[in-house]
Amino acid sequence: MKEFKTGLQLYNFRRELNQDFPGTLEKISRLGYRGVEFYGNYGGMEPRALADFLRKLGLQCAGTMFKPEQLEDQNSDAFEYAKALQSPAVTFGVFIDFAKEYQALQKRCEVIGKNAMHHGTVLSYHNHWLEFTLADGIPAMNRILEACNPAEVFLELDVCWLSRAGLDPASYIRKYSQRIRQIHFKDIIVPDDPATTCELGRGCIDLQGAYQAACESACEWLIYEQDNTTLTPWESAAISLEYLHRLGAR
Repeated sequence: MKEFKTGLQLYNFRRELNQDFPGTLEKISRLGYRGVEFYGNYGGMEPRALADFLRKLGLQCAGTMFKPEQLEDQNSDAFEYAKALQSPAVTFGVFIDFAKEYQALQKRCEVIGKNAMHHGTVLSYHNHWLEFTLADGIPAMNRILEACNPAEVFLELDVCWLSRAGLDPASYIRKYSQRIRQIHFKDIIVPDDPATTCELGRGCIDLQGAYQAACESACEWLIYEQDNTTLTPWESAAISLEYLHRLGAR
C-alpha cells in the first residue's frame, strides 16, 4: 500500500496564527502531522528563517499558497519561499465566471506554470466548485488542465468542493492521477453550506473512495482542511488525524 504524508492546512488555525504565529506553529508541531501547508500567511518571516524554524519543529512543507499576481511575477519572493521551504508546488485558486473566463485562467496558469518550472517547482491549481461549470459541455477545469503542459500545471484537488460540484472525487483523481501531488481531504455535512465543514469521517464525502483512488496516483500529500468547526481547531485536527491514520496515511 502506498504511504502518504499527512499534512495540515494552516487556514484551520488562521485566528491563532494571527495572534501568535511562531507559538501556534510550535503547538501544531505536537499534533502529529508530518507537514503544514501555508495559505498565504508566512508570519512576516524571511524564507530561510521560516524554513529553519520548520526544521527545528520537525515539520515539512506540504504546500505554499499565494495570490496569482505574485506568481505571475517571475521575480516574486513567492518562489523564494517555495524553494527555501522545499514546497511540492506553488498554489493559487480564483473565483471567476468559469464558463466565460476559463480561457483567460488557462493562459494565466500557463504563465505561472512556466515561472514555477523556471524556479524548480510546479503550479498546483487549487479548485473550489465553480471550476467544474460546463464550458461547451465540458467542465472548465478539464479544459484548462488539458490545454496546459502536464509537466508544469498540476491540480491540488479538494475532494469536498469537487463533491459539491456533483462529481465523484475518486473518478476525478483517477482521471488526472499523474497530475496530482497534493489532495485536500475535507469533509462536510451539507455540501452546499461551507459553514458545515466537519472533522474527517463525520460528513458525507466519500473519503475512503478518494483514498483508494489516491493510492493509484502520483499524490504525495493528503492535506486535512476544515474551514469551520464547532469544536476547537486543536480538537478537530486531532480527530481528523486519527481518521487519516485509520485510512493508512502517516
